[in-house]
Amino acid sequence: MDFRCSAGVERAGPEEPNPTHSIVFVRRGVFGRTHRRENFVADPNHILFFNKSEPYRYSHPIPGGDDCTILTIDATIAPDLVAVHSPRDAERLEAPFRIGYAPCSNRAAWLHYELLGLVRRQASLLSLEDALSELAHVALRSAYESLERIRQTKPLTFGAMRRRYELCESVKVTVNERIATLPSLRELADDLNCSPFHLSRLFHQTTGMSLRRYVSRLRASMAAERLAKGQRDLTDLALELGFSDHSHFTNAFRKEWGVPPSRFRARRFI
Repeated sequence: MDFRCSAGVERAGPEEPNPTHSIVFVRRGVFGRTHRRENFVADPNHILFFNKSEPYRYSHPIPGGDDCTILTIDATIAPDLVAVHSPRDAERLEAPFRIGYAPCSNRAAWLHYELLGLVRRQASLLSLEDALSELAHVALRSAYESLERIRQTKPLTFGAMRRRYELCESVKVTVNERIATLPSLRELADDLNCSPFHLSRLFHQTTGMSLRRYVSRLRASMAAERLAKGQRDLTDLALELGFSDHSHFTNAFRKEWGVPPSRFRARRFI
């Protein structure tokens, strides 16, 4: 399902029950999700998981809304998907998705756009269902790999963990808001009343990637969404996303997606 929201800046609204089990890929924009008193900022670097009937609250920390691809998962299929990665979680029939979000790996990102291309070209049902199955499995694998990484970190008090996540969520909002003219690490740290070293280390430990890697992947994902819609001028796109020039953009994009921007655009996924 293609979901598009054009909201401005909005605080968290009332709780809304999710109609189905679902896996969500963010193509464009930023939104906040509150679930079980945990706030999470979602952007194109993330995959989100929703359980049917569980209540969530949504907010928009910066204007512009968001565009997402939503995979609705039948209640009879969700446990089978989860069982491959965690048989115990699969026993939770009403809420099989114990993990609410995960980093979007390069493989998951590519499969997401491959699926969009198949839909656009009205591919056979077999091709669509096979792509959906692989994408769902890769998304869940990313989630459980992320969980394992968190388990290996040093245990923290609730207060310390909450502070860590608050810092990272603030950084993610600022990075999305100022992607074309990013602040320095010191400026970010000063705004959050911590040291640059502390912020850099905590961001890496919490998200599983360095801040510079997070920015690089986010810019490449933003570029992919624009290219998939057929944007022609690569130099303008490069400058809008904060790349120094066309060459810098091309090299960074190829590193993330494995192909240059022009070849990615030629496939017209959307």
